[in-house]
Amino acid sequence: MKNEKSNVVPFPRLKERLLERGLESISQKEYKEAAALLRQARTLDREDADVGTALMIALYQSGDYEGAKEQGRQMLHEGIGNYFEVMDLFLMILVQLGEHEETVRTISALLEEKEAPLEKLDHYEKLLAFSEKRVQLPKPELDPDQKGQKLFESDDLQEQILRVSRLVHENIRPYIGEIRGFIRNPDEHPFIQTLLINVLKEQGISDTFEIQKLNRHDTVNPAELLPIFETQLYNLLITRLSRDVEQKNPTLYAHIKTMVDRHFFLLYPFEPEPLDTGLWTAAYYSMGLKIYGQDECNEKIAMYYSVNPEELADAVRYLESLEEISLPNL
Repeated sequence: MKNEKSNVVPFPRLKERLLERGLESISQKEYKEAAALLRQARTLDREDADVGTALMIALYQSGDYEGAKEQGRQMLHEGIGNYFEVMDLFLMILVQLGEHEETVRTISALLEEKEAPLEKLDHYEKLLAFSEKRVQLPKPELDPDQKGQKLFESDDLQEQILRVSRLVHENIRPYIGEIRGFIRNPDEHPFIQTLLINVLKEQGISDTFEIQKLNRHDTVNPAELLPIFETQLYNLLITRLSRDVEQKNPTLYAHIKTMVDRHFFLLYPFEPEPLDTGLWTAAYYSMGLKIYGQDECNEKIAMYYSVNPEELADAVRYLESLEEISLPNL
């Protein structure tokens, strides 16, 4: 009698094919389909870091925050994948869920181990301080159906951030009018404007909205916007900075990338103009060197990137203006 197991023929490279299809679905923003594919791949190999991380991202993007959190917790517990990449995703999900007590416990334990990369310490410490403040606040009594309820009752940035973080889990339709007025008001803080635009995008709001921020103006459909850090200019800029700076000076690159991320977040859905990768690579490189008091390198940088020195000087001044915008102490 034949052994029944001998009749089971694994499909060639099934896990790899599921992973490829899952990643393709993520790139096409079909997150639920991606999660289903990646779950199948994970049943074939629980220890595959690429599958686990992609599944975590797909679950998060599809709105299954609890599933993403559990996936992250399992990967951290079992030591699967790049520890700090998984940790960063895990912390982002905890904050999204408003689970600040667990955020505090997790970061406190992480800092006690004293193994976190130096370039991440500042981020972890700020996130810890933010969550500690949230833990100390009294629990709000939410009544979404209350007539006349306003989205923002305070001009305090920290309170506005907390309110937007809760808004992610609510039906935002009752607040569309207030959001519309907020993001078209050039006097409102661009950081909060970006948070609101992201919420509109995540909830698939396909209305058109007028946006005015940082002397820029446009009308957009949030559902059609690319994510902040997936635009062509951003990816080309980071790729080129990584090539030109990271190999020579990883610490300088980390400072520059943090600055780039901060600026692109503030500007979103706009980007620096003109859309010239060489110009902005040169400008951010120059800004980074200023941290180390090396202003005299500007002419060499302009020559290396084949940009006009005067245009480079204008670009650097623009970045300096963005740096002057005070950000919430997250």
